[in-house]
Amino acid sequence: MNASVAVTGFDVPDGVYLLSHSVGCLPRDAEAVLSERFFKPWREQGGNAWPGWLGEIERFRGAIARLIGGTAAGVCPTANVAGAVARILDALPPRAGRTTLLLCEEDFPSPAYAVQRAGQLGHGVRFLPRGPAAEDVATWDAAFDGRVQAALVTHAFSNRSARLPVAEITRLARSRGIFTIVDAVQSAGVVPIDVGDWSADFVVGTCVKFLCGGPGAGWMWAAPVALAVSQPRDVGWFSHADPFAMDVRDFRYAPDALRFWGGTPSVAPFILAAHALEVLLGIGVPAIQQHNQDLIDRLHAAVPAGTIASALDRERRGNCVLVRVPETTAAMQRLVEAGILADARDGCVRVSPHLYSSATDIDRLVAALAF
Repeated sequence: MNASVAVTGFDVPDGVYLLSHSVGCLPRDAEAVLSERFFKPWREQGGNAWPGWLGEIERFRGAIARLIGGTAAGVCPTANVAGAVARILDALPPRAGRTTLLLCEEDFPSPAYAVQRAGQLGHGVRFLPRGPAAEDVATWDAAFDGRVQAALVTHAFSNRSARLPVAEITRLARSRGIFTIVDAVQSAGVVPIDVGDWSADFVVGTCVKFLCGGPGAGWMWAAPVALAVSQPRDVGWFSHADPFAMDVRDFRYAPDALRFWGGTPSVAPFILAAHALEVLLGIGVPAIQQHNQDLIDRLHAAVPAGTIASALDRERRGNCVLVRVPETTAAMQRLVEAGILADARDGCVRVSPHLYSSATDIDRLVAALAF
């Protein structure tokens, strides 16, 4: 990893920042980029700024495609992940007997709520149980019966940080005629992703966390086979094959993933996110993963045996660590006093290093935990 970029390329809050699983740090030149690409055209061109702004969104689509090994045509910008999941489920073709939506008790609540709402509109919802069983393909195999219409598959759980065998799960689902939506929120940017190795129909994510692009820049990717049968109902003029045709009687879906886009889009979040993505891609996700996982190994080695409540295996974990503490309120107060930014989940302190973190940061964390 380019250490100079990691150290100087981001605005990191004072102290030790270990909250990138919540909000990633801002690239240092982000404000200048936004001023040049968003405010300047607006100020100088007014309504004529749109062609340039739409070009910036194409830049974002291209960056996401490079990140996940797909094509820009398969990428659609979204405001957030839950909205993307809701639109996907609403766009899938109804099929006789396919009345069940499948998800896991450890999925992040926001997309899970979208699945449950879709269930209220005509599908039953079934949960796989919390715990290591969700990491076993056999669990999914048993659940993938002929009643399942679609399954939400989380690549890396936000708390326990276990990574699921997405390639095997999605391959099995496709063989059974089941649509899959992969939640890559806690893996994109810190775990290499190649959608060409998966059989997923859709992948959803956001740039607010490890992608360091801020809130408002979500994204979805759709496989060609899924796009061919998807007919979103929540549409607008940017869902049209020719948004500027202006024929009120003639709606035609865009041939690519933009059929999911909707009405007049936001622009500023995607300018910020595209810039952050290009910074990260310049460093390389494999290098970022190695750096972060080395720091996680350092933390694992420094705390007492049995203290780590998150996934242990380097090859099967995400980027978060849960550290068991006797009393979370007291532990969090010590971290605050030591200038360490983290959060708490399930009786544990939750932390996640990123490319701007260092071994010294991990050592300060361990000292503040005071085992």
